[in-house]
Amino acid sequence: MAKVAAPEPGSLEERAVAAHRAYLMALVAWERTLHRMNCAICSPSDLCENERVQVCVAAEAEKESRRIAFRDLCDELGFVPAGHVIALPAEELSACCDLASSH
Repeated sequence: MAKVAAPEPGSLEERAVAAHRAYLMALVAWERTLHRMNCAICSPSDLCENERVQVCVAAEAEKESRRIAFRDLCDELGFVPAGHVIALPAEELSACCDLASSH
């Protein structure tokens, strides 16, 4: 299998790859936030419902902003960069996962 050459530093392709990484990180953060704000075990007890909703809305807005930036760079580039090592971050165990594994 042929290796994909790294894009030139600062190039449009490199910026698109960086934007993809940023989008994935924001997507993971959004999913973790949704879990944390809606899980009976993990949810912070000092937040009211309105505050929980605001935290989720802010995380979703960040995710969407990153998605749009990635899409716009890909549109400008004319293709979606492929073959670059972009992986999801390691999964964090939440409080409810810790409880489930201890039983």
